[in-house]
Amino acid sequence: MASACPDIGRFRMHSDSPMNSFQSLWWEQAKSDHTIFIVLRGQGAAQCHLLHYLQMATEKIAKAYFWRNGIAPPAKHAGFVQFLRFLGQTPIRDRQRIAELFTFARFSDFQSWIHAVLPVAYDLEQLAPALACDGPNPEYPWPHRAPVAAPALYQFEVWKQLTTGQGRDLMRFIKLAVDRFSEHADN
Repeated sequence: MASACPDIGRFRMHSDSPMNSFQSLWWEQAKSDHTIFIVLRGQGAAQCHLLHYLQMATEKIAKAYFWRNGIAPPAKHAGFVQFLRFLGQTPIRDRQRIAELFTFARFSDFQSWIHAVLPVAYDLEQLAPALACDGPNPEYPWPHRAPVAAPALYQFEVWKQLTTGQGRDLMRFIKLAVDRFSEHADN
């Protein structure tokens, strides 16, 4: 069925806004998911809950980014790693602005950092049950046909990675990507 308003979302929200209405909706949900992650972390919630909301926030900020041309990105759970790779290929004219937005002095440092954190980002992305291949995920006991582990009782290796070294930097990046999305939405 055709929409009565086929052009909704194809135009910028305001003439000075770098994002369209589709991006805004995905950004709002990413902000909400990230806020819940922060609240739950402050309350000492189980890793599964923290990882669930962190993974969802990263998936949604990536989808918000990929809506930048007004065309729906693929309906899949993977996207965060691709988002990082796209930022690492920022057009030359925007590179210094993007580097500084994410607190790097030089774009080449930002690119090196992206390359270094991609394995942790990939592990975080793969927590979505649809990508976890019947293994550890923050939502459901696994394996599906004969469960032997529950997320609430499981110690996730990716959580250990996210709370040390470059994983902490990745969590800082996620916060900046969500909080400052309007500053890089059109990149």
